Amino acid sequence: MAFHNLYPELLLALVGNTGEAFVQREQGAIVLADVVDWVTPPEREQLNRLARLGAHYAALEEFVCSATAAGAGDDGTQPPASMYRLALASGVSELLDVYRSAVLQVEAHLLHLGAAPPLLSVQQFLLEFEALLPEVAALVGEVRRRGLGGSQAMRALSLRAGSGAPALQSCAARLLWHCRQVLFNQLESWLVHGLLLDRGNEFFIRRCDTAAPPAAAGAAAGPAAGHVASPASALHGGGGGGGGPPGGGSILDWEPLEWHAGFQVSLADLPPDVSLPTAEAVLFVGKAVRVLKQPMSSAASHQALHAHAQILAFAHDLHRLQRQEAASAAQLEHCVESLRSKVSGLLWDLVRHRCDLMAQFEAMRCYFLLARGDFYQQFLDEAQALLAGEPKPNTAEADIALAFQQSALKSTAETDALFGAVALRWLPADRGEDEGGPPVWHPSRCAAVSVPRYDAWDGLFLECAVEWPLQLLFPPEVMSKYGALWQHMFRLRRVQLALEGVWATLQALHHRKPEDDGTPRLPASLRAALCAERQQQHHFVSNMALYLAMDVVGASFGQLRAAVAGAKDFSAADAAHRRYVDSMVSQAFLDMRQLMGYLEDILRQCRKLCALVQRLAAGLVDAVAAAAALQGIRRTFRLKHRVLYQIMQSGKLSSRTPALRQLITRLNFNGFAERQARPVQEPGSAVLPSATAPAASPCGGQA
Repeated sequence: MAFHNLYPELLLALVGNTGEAFVQREQGAIVLADVVDWVTPPEREQLNRLARLGAHYAALEEFVCSATAAGAGDDGTQPPASMYRLALASGVSELLDVYRSAVLQVEAHLLHLGAAPPLLSVQQFLLEFEALLPEVAALVGEVRRRGLGGSQAMRALSLRAGSGAPALQSCAARLLWHCRQVLFNQLESWLVHGLLLDRGNEFFIRRCDTAAPPAAAGAAAGPAAGHVASPASALHGGGGGGGGPPGGGSILDWEPLEWHAGFQVSLADLPPDVSLPTAEAVLFVGKAVRVLKQPMSSAASHQALHAHAQILAFAHDLHRLQRQEAASAAQLEHCVESLRSKVSGLLWDLVRHRCDLMAQFEAMRCYFLLARGDFYQQFLDEAQALLAGEPKPNTAEADIALAFQQSALKSTAETDALFGAVALRWLPADRGEDEGGPPVWHPSRCAAVSVPRYDAWDGLFLECAVEWPLQLLFPPEVMSKYGALWQHMFRLRRVQLALEGVWATLQALHHRKPEDDGTPRLPASLRAALCAERQQQHHFVSNMALYLAMDVVGASFGQLRAAVAGAKDFSAADAAHRRYVDSMVSQAFLDMRQLMGYLEDILRQCRKLCALVQRLAAGLVDAVAAAAALQGIRRTFRLKHRVLYQIMQSGKLSSRTPALRQLITRLNFNGFAERQARPVQEPGSAVLPSATAPAASPCGGQA
């Protein structure tokens, strides 16, 4: 009968309430009071073991109340409450309901028996909770102590769901299911409607904080500053600013930049069952849905409604997964991938039906890859005097832009409707970020690419305003690689024309009589050596330019055309375009800094030779000094050429470019490259015509 008076106190202790028999000690522990001294030590241990459930119950109930109060009191003045923690609290509350039902069963059992039963008969009703409540209380304590939320809380639950104890595994899986309800709601909001439902920054898709500054920088630089033209600017002829609401403009002004840099995957917030490829597919789908929901014409409005109706059907598949107790990662991946495929097809239809995609690719080839040869020949002729001098900081861009526009009027570019989208700009190399800095699509923004330098006009770069929605295929990182290819090919073309000008100057010096201007004629040996060196340099530079134009750009563009023609969705077309650009960068060796360093040294020797011949023509240097300077130019050129040729021959580069063997064969025409490996004549010896020239006569004709 001793336990008959103790059981009511025990029932209260089981739900966290203390009295005379059970008291609360430090850290919330509930134990049998010392005044109850008539129980045996084993019985005291059993009673304390049951009372500990009450302490865990009180801690869990306090967590549920605090989380619920935080969610209800979210008025915007405080940081938003964690939706995942609120979901966890909902799951814990469900567990506590089951526990309270078990305590009520104990009470009913005691009332039914009348006489006080042994402790073991009471304990059997609560055996399962002796394993569950301590673990759940430990989990809740970890969540509160470390401030876990979102994926961190789900990982902690996922670890416990792998427990070997069936009861604990089932309980953790149920708590994880509650948290997944929040995840599925966020997924539905993003995948179906393109909206981020994430006030607490717990979803693995995040809005980028760095998306706005490039737009501001582009607007500050003027109408030609942006490589993409927003839909609003395309309609109104503007370049990027004005007319929109404060803080970033209308949704249409924001779209192009938002697609490329508006959202990102947060690796730290990836849930345990979501892989990185699946997360990237989720990111793509949400961005595509945002694009498809923004029509710009009546036809596009009908198309957007049709697309949205198809996407809404996907919500049923997501709801079916959401209702499952334990949806697998494979099921979620399959569901997301099926939507990605569908949305990619809808986006591809939008791009194909509204734009001439191949015309845009052709324009990029004509202007960024120098395929419109008559225009660039005319431009280099127009700008020859300007490029021969130093750029004037205040007027350099306007001066070169004028020559660029005038060249179009004298070439086939005049009839090209897409030429107006291209602009030539100049940016000093020492311009800092505080002065505006290079735009996000500038070649210098691509850290993996190295373009050989040539002279003070290296700051020239090309821009293109791409029509909406083609900007989706031309992100800043791709445009920066286009810009790097243009700089590389344009500089090679400039060097090639400069060396051709040297040939004309040497011919004029050969036919000039001393009585014409009082300048003595060049010694025959010096003139022959200059002609031979010019021909060797021109042979190398012209073959490099030919390799890029024919073997790299021409062949790669044919592959791009075939890939785009066979593309079934937007992702396939985007991947084909990126492969096309990356392949050209790789075949041009722009991603090999060491090789580009040797090429830069070669271009520097070409520039020195051109400057030396100009000084000779102006009578600013005598023959002896010119011979000494020529020896230095010749020695360095042969050394760098030999190293560059050996790298190309090594076989390490054969996998990246199938046309490399053709380039090597051209460079070694008549054994030219092999003879470059012979020892260079030391300074002080007579300057004689070199026998290493690829052609038969050093000065007999232009190579």
